[in-house]
Amino acid sequence: MPVIYYLVGPPAVGKLTVATLLRERTGAAWIDNHLVNDPVFVPLGADGVRPLPAGFGPLRERVIDVVHEAIALAAADIDHILTNWLDDSPTDAAFLDRIRALAAKRGARLVLVWLSASPDTLLERVTSEDRRRRAKLRDPQLLRHALASGTLPAPPDAIEIDTTDLSPATTVDRVLEFAGRS
Repeated sequence: MPVIYYLVGPPAVGKLTVATLLRERTGAAWIDNHLVNDPVFVPLGADGVRPLPAGFGPLRERVIDVVHEAIALAAADIDHILTNWLDDSPTDAAFLDRIRALAAKRGARLVLVWLSASPDTLLERVTSEDRRRRAKLRDPQLLRHALASGTLPAPPDAIEIDTTDLSPATTVDRVLEFAGRS
């Protein structure tokens, strides 16, 4: 049975780093949230500091639809890693339901991973040079504003991992143990 690893956490929590190591350990296809966002964000001039203009949502939704359709069509021996941040809103709760439906359509086991870190750690990490190169959010004020809405609470079938003082390798070990693939 294929597996979809769904890594959820706020900006700068380490989703990209964990996903990269998880891909190395599992061979899973990795769909970073920026693979989905960048086809829309780059033409809009996103630079990780300037707020995005209103109205970008429907464009992003079309990209998400195509990516999810491709995941559903993938061969049965291909696992996937998805990364995202879900804020504590009805819209993002519905998006989690959409991921569950994708896993069901694919006949995949869904491994939900909720990553967190202390606010001070996130604010320290958000300004890293690597985030600038990838046009990720890197403005501490915008991060503070984003964090104010909170992260969608982890569902009961998720593993919660605080990355504040945990190495990425140990985080991946915990994910794989939770998934029964260590």
